Amino acid sequence: MATNQTKKIGKYKVEVIRDKCIGCSSCVAIASDTFKLDEEGISIVLSQDGNDDATKLLAAQSCPAMAAIVTDTETGKQVWPLEEKEK
Repeated sequence: MATNQTKKIGKYKVEVIRDKCIGCSSCVAIASDTFKLDEEGISIVLSQDGNDDATKLLAAQSCPAMAAIVTDTETGKQVWPLEEKEK
């Protein structure tokens, strides 16, 4: 008998703004199952469920160029970087 199984991916979605990325790879060092550097030395997202939410957030916060964006998929609110009115 087959059963349906679903996998919760986590509540954080990460993105990289390519124009802001300076290729320092701190995100890769912290969350290598989520981020990697492409052939141009710019960070890309490998998988949204590569690391847990806390690790993805820490990786984004480590970016000196603030090129990694974290959004709460349940609320649609940007978690990192904080928007001006939330600082």
